[in-house]
Amino acid sequence: MIFDTFSHSPVFRIGGDEFVAVLTERDYTNKDKLFSQLKKLVLDNNRTGKGPIIASGMSVFDSSTDSKVSDVFERADTMMYKNKKELK
Repeated sequence: MIFDTFSHSPVFRIGGDEFVAVLTERDYTNKDKLFSQLKKLVLDNNRTGKGPIIASGMSVFDSSTDSKVSDVFERADTMMYKNKKELK
């Protein structure tokens, strides 16, 4: 689902079951729409009991507040755990 949704950006496995998509070009431009589509797919899978259920979070680098890339990851991770609770 992640590869299909963000088909124009690289996706990396960063942990056991954690992945990150580094959005580029049109995926970045359409990030809000694509992220909404991914969340809708997950909700549909949750409702029907078919397909994977994944928690997700998104964050964007802000040079005025972020001093390192890990700041972006921490925000996205916080959002992902919030989404995980919502899916239960």
